[in-house]
Amino acid sequence: MLAALTELPALALVLGGGAALQWLAWRMRVPAILLLLCAGFLAGPILGVLDPDAVFGKAFRPLVSLAVGLILFEGGLTLRFDELRGTGIVVRNLVTIGVLATWALSTLAGVYVAGVDFDVALLVGAILVLTGPTVVIPLVRHVRPHAPLGPILRWEGILVDPIGAVLALLVLEALRSAEMATGAQIALGIVRTLVFGGALGALAGYGLARAFEKYIVPDMLHVPATVGTVAASFAIANMLQAEAGLLAVTVMGIVMTNRKSLDLAHIAEWKEHLATILLSVLFLCIAARLPLDQLTQLGWSAVFYTAALLLVVRPIAVLLSTMRTALPWPDRAFLMAMAPRGIVVAAISSEFSLYFEQSGRDGSSQIVALVFPVIVLSVLFYGLVAGPLARRLGVAEADPQGVLIVGAGPAARELGIALRDLGFDVLLVDTNPRNTAAARTSGLRTWHGSALSQRFTEEAELAGIGNCIAMTPSSEVNRLALRQFQSIFGRARVFRTANLPGGREEQNMPGRVLFQPGLTVDALRDRLQAGERIRATKLTEQFGAAEYTAQYPAPAMPLFVATADRKLEFVTAGDEPSLRAGSTVLTLVPTPPAKNNTPAAKPAEA
Repeated sequence: MLAALTELPALALVLGGGAALQWLAWRMRVPAILLLLCAGFLAGPILGVLDPDAVFGKAFRPLVSLAVGLILFEGGLTLRFDELRGTGIVVRNLVTIGVLATWALSTLAGVYVAGVDFDVALLVGAILVLTGPTVVIPLVRHVRPHAPLGPILRWEGILVDPIGAVLALLVLEALRSAEMATGAQIALGIVRTLVFGGALGALAGYGLARAFEKYIVPDMLHVPATVGTVAASFAIANMLQAEAGLLAVTVMGIVMTNRKSLDLAHIAEWKEHLATILLSVLFLCIAARLPLDQLTQLGWSAVFYTAALLLVVRPIAVLLSTMRTALPWPDRAFLMAMAPRGIVVAAISSEFSLYFEQSGRDGSSQIVALVFPVIVLSVLFYGLVAGPLARRLGVAEADPQGVLIVGAGPAARELGIALRDLGFDVLLVDTNPRNTAAARTSGLRTWHGSALSQRFTEEAELAGIGNCIAMTPSSEVNRLALRQFQSIFGRARVFRTANLPGGREEQNMPGRVLFQPGLTVDALRDRLQAGERIRATKLTEQFGAAEYTAQYPAPAMPLFVATADRKLEFVTAGDEPSLRAGSTVLTLVPTPPAKNNTPAAKPAEA
């Protein structure tokens, strides 16, 4: 056991170590929570170099609560009502019927599987209704299931946090008295939470949104005003009704993000960075203050309890929540296999464990011994199972062929239309509202915002997308986008147009160069504006590679090849396209098409 670090070195360790672990998790493509928890256990109970209570003192608990509130507000900013079309009833059932079923079955499992006291099992069951958006969202991003699974899981994970926190608090309040609270008392607590939390959050969100829309607050103060309003709303709601602050900040985020006239991109991007820092600090510090003897107190019973939650409780809760809905059975099965626990579960369980300890009640160590194995094992289990299961169920593609195009300028839109008409999924992302509006008018899926933001990677529907093309006029934006998406799609499936004319290329520019050396996105746009068009040509036994080459000599240029088995092949600079019977070639041809004097078989237009 080493000597604990003093305040300044300890803070530096938490911030620097948290950033390093987030990066390492990104490189390893594993949930960051696993590395952060393991590092916290190592730095705290094993080595003894980090003691959060000594560093933060009495401010530790309120800092944890406020950090959780800021994280939930950031999550609320991702919840848009238009995502719920056709699936709202599923989300509603998951946060009502699903919550009650999870609570009841988790309580029974705590008593009969883990062997803990009934009051501890009741409280832990209430805490574990939370699924944790901080780990659900990265897993969804990694698996990329088709719609509407991503929005359903995101809405459930974020909405259930304040609901579960309030439920756990009501159970705790009931346990404080000699006898259980009556139904009327529980109903009153729920009403007070809805009134003080929901109403205050809606009022704060609407008021701040109107202040931004009316330019009452200058742009440079948008972020400070937002953080200050979130903190004030959280604190006031908690003063009026304990734990109502979690609902208040969630509702505030939902109200603001659904204001169509309000642009929150700059606020959301800053909040993403803050949320990442807060998550690192919270996980490291919470894990560091847990004694190892508490974590291992229940031994294998905690493992069996976790297995019951994963294999019995979650499937039953989803089954009850999706009865009499139109959700397909493969989608239901995937929902059954996605309920990892995250930071809010860790924070609330730590806080309630501390209350048990300070009030002299038995069960403090049992709360920790039940909850933290669930967090670690559930993240491990779902992280390993979710991807293969999604592909086996058909809710995610094993080899998606769709294309994400970074940039929605004229050339990108023409390519997107041609690929879409061949049946491939296409998504265009651009910060220019005119470009995205023009793409939507053409019937293309678009995302207005930065492809480099964490918000895009968390919220964008990437089901069916397996390739990336960077086509912005900015070489630096293309460089950053390709580096980011290499970790998602792989180095072989990120592409770009040339960034310099004449065949010259910048050093260390990632991505494979498409089409012809020196064909920049501006040059491609100019050719399209000059009247050239993208034509789809089907190759057959009668009209093969030789006939195609004769029909479309230079300056006609092959762009993509769709094979007979629905694979998309990209024509890269310096390489010849693979022309086989059954394939369809997308070719950039002059208008009218180039001709020669050699008769050729008539191509089959796709």
